[in-house]
Amino acid sequence: MKHYIITTFLLLTLSQFAIGQNTFFIGQKTYPCTKTFTLKSNKDFGGHDLDVLIAKNGEAGMIVLSTELMGGGVRIKGNVLIYLEDGTVLTCIDKGKFDYVDDIATTIYYLTKEEIIKMKNSNISSIRFSLKCFDCSMSTEEGNYSASNKETGYGYSKTEKTDVPSLISSLFDN
Repeated sequence: MKHYIITTFLLLTLSQFAIGQNTFFIGQKTYPCTKTFTLKSNKDFGGHDLDVLIAKNGEAGMIVLSTELMGGGVRIKGNVLIYLEDGTVLTCIDKGKFDYVDDIATTIYYLTKEEIIKMKNSNISSIRFSLKCFDCSMSTEEGNYSASNKETGYGYSKTEKTDVPSLISSLFDN
């Protein structure tokens, strides 16, 4: 019985450790990160939902934004505005860190320690971003978009608003 209890405890501990560890890769470097959460497009037709994760880089961090697009050449480009529920606006500068794979455009923006603290204290309300074509003259997907952290759907398909401060606290306070 004693061995059964110890084995069960170890399995539960290891499974919690494995489940709780999310990793983001840039080249050959790995960073601990939050789970990916989705902000819903504010445009009823032709908008883009935004998948978001926060990665830890020491005391600072990165916010990784991804969206599905129709074809190559378009990416998330330019500065991004993060609107927090307390009225704070964070401006993330485009450093040219992007990728495009399997119709998914991904761009990385860096967050300072101070911005991480602000995001620990107030939830993300919405993010404003731009899509630009970087190897073509024009695309129908180009433009400025916004996506919000909101409850969507009904019944079984209902998704709750994401509690970003708790995700960030879990990541940075460990």
